[in-house]
Amino acid sequence: MRIIGVLLLLLLVGPAFGQQLALDYGPTGQKEGRIKVKLFKYFIGGANTLGHVDISSEVLNIHYGASGGFASGISVVGTTALLIGNKNDIKNNLSYLLNPLAGVNGCLYFFVPLQKKELSSVRVGGRFGLKWIEGTPLRGYENRFLSGYGMLGGVYQRQLYENAPDNQWIDFWAFPHLMASQLNTEDLSVFFDNQLETISFGYGLETGVEFNRKVRLIFLLNQLVNTNNPDTLGNIVLRLTLSYRF
Repeated sequence: MRIIGVLLLLLLVGPAFGQQLALDYGPTGQKEGRIKVKLFKYFIGGANTLGHVDISSEVLNIHYGASGGFASGISVVGTTALLIGNKNDIKNNLSYLLNPLAGVNGCLYFFVPLQKKELSSVRVGGRFGLKWIEGTPLRGYENRFLSGYGMLGGVYQRQLYENAPDNQWIDFWAFPHLMASQLNTEDLSVFFDNQLETISFGYGLETGVEFNRKVRLIFLLNQLVNTNNPDTLGNIVLRLTLSYRF
């Protein structure tokens, strides 16, 4: 019932998109829709200003690209923390909550085209899913909690450089978005000392550069805006991620 409730919530409220984002340029003509299944295509390393360093791998991605530019898919990611460098356990748990790839993570994502040119495009993007997170309990022995999350915003993409004969490309994107996360009352008490609301709202900005369709450097800024303790949980958190596509 808990999982069903989270899914229903996210369907009502509506992602860093670093890995799900398929760069989309070129002619605006119709293309035949197709499905792609990818296994273990990305290796990802990241660090944030809360003192966390982690590695992730996208285990599964099922991507559907329709004629006209609409795209959607399912992604499953696993993340492991290598370094937990913050002395405040509530901030450590916040780090997991704000990381869109944290824990064992399954999501649905979509892109709706608004404008497409030869070297740039504008789309609406959304992502919603569940994160099963191993955190640091403030009391008791339960060290895992379930978080539902959703992100919705606009995606701007632009090709900065192309040398097709040598397989060289540089692409840029920006994704300003609104976000929401959901926790049950027990987990709010155990992991956040009731300093968050059951549904937390915030905003974020993700920007990134992709080199040669292989390496992505991603910068993420996000912040929760309706916390009960803004000094601890309402600060801006910055994250830098490097990913490699096999």
